[in-house]
Amino acid sequence: MLLAKNFSSQLFRRSKRIPFSCVSVSNVFEERRNSSTTVSSVLETMFQYSSSCNITTGLQFCIEEFHALTGLGWGGTFVASAILLRLASSPAHILAEKLFAEKLYHVNNINKKFTDAIYKQLNIKFEPGITSGQIETLAKDNKVFTVVNRHIAENIEKVTIEKKLFTLRIYSLKFSTVPIWLFSSCAVRNIISGDFSPSIPGALWLSDLMLPDPYYILPATLGLIGFLNMYSQRLVDPTKNKNIAKIHDVLLALATIVCVKISIDLPACLSLYWLAVSVSGLVQIAIIRYPKFKKLLGIKKLPTDSKYPIVNLFRRRE
Repeated sequence: MLLAKNFSSQLFRRSKRIPFSCVSVSNVFEERRNSSTTVSSVLETMFQYSSSCNITTGLQFCIEEFHALTGLGWGGTFVASAILLRLASSPAHILAEKLFAEKLYHVNNINKKFTDAIYKQLNIKFEPGITSGQIETLAKDNKVFTVVNRHIAENIEKVTIEKKLFTLRIYSLKFSTVPIWLFSSCAVRNIISGDFSPSIPGALWLSDLMLPDPYYILPATLGLIGFLNMYSQRLVDPTKNKNIAKIHDVLLALATIVCVKISIDLPACLSLYWLAVSVSGLVQIAIIRYPKFKKLLGIKKLPTDSKYPIVNLFRRRE
C-alpha cells in the first residue's frame, strides 16, 4: 500500500509538470483559432458594409436608372457603366500622369546638366550612346563622379519638394480610384442578387449571363488583360533590384491566377463587368500616354514617348 501510494504521488507530481507544455500548445492553437475567427468576422463585416453602404447603393441606383433610361440589356448596361465610371475617374489618372511626366522631365534635365559637367571635367569625348555605367568606369579613380551624384540627388530632392512631385502623391492619385471599382462591383452584385429576373440573356457562347462562362473564355481574357494592365504599371517605375523585381513578378502572377479562379465560379455578367473595367483601363493608359493627347492637356513629353499607343503601354519610361 505504501509503495503504491509513493508511486502514485510521484506519478501525480510528474503529471503536473509534463502536461504544462501540452496546455501551452493547446492554448496556442486556441489563440490561432480565435484569431482566424476574428479575421473572418472582420472580413465578413467589411464585405457587408461595402455591399450596403451609401456609395454602393448610390452606384446601384445610378446603374439601374441608366438601364431604365437607355433601354440597354443588363449586359450592355454593365459594360457601359464601367466605361462611364472610367471616364468619371480619369481626372485622377491624368493628374498623376502630369505630375509623373513633370518629375521625370526635371530629373532628366538635372542628370543632363551634371553629366555635361562630368564630360568637361574629365575631358570625355561626347558620344550619344555612352551610358552612366561607362561614365562611372571612366571616373572610378576620380571623386568627381561621387560629388556629382550627390549634387544630382540634392537637386532632384529640391525640385520634388518645390513642385510637390512626391512619388507617394503620384501613386495615391493612381490608386484613389480603386474604391470605385470595389463599390461598383458590389453594386453589380446587389443588382444580380435582386429578384428582378431569373436570367440575363447573353450573346455568342453565353446564353445566360447569370451562369458562369462554360468555356472559361471571359475568365481567361480577364486574367490576360489584368496581367497586361498591371505589367504596364510595373514599367512606369521599374526597380533596379532584381530580387524585388522577381517578387513583384511572382505576386503579379499570383494575382492573375486568383483573379481567374474567382471569375470562373462567378456569374458571367460580373466577369464581363470586370473585363470592361480592365480593357477601359488599358485604353485609358494608352490614350493618356499618347503624345498628341499629352500636348492637348499640357503634359510634358518624354523622350521615350512613341506615336504608337500600344508601344507606350509596354515601354520603360525614362
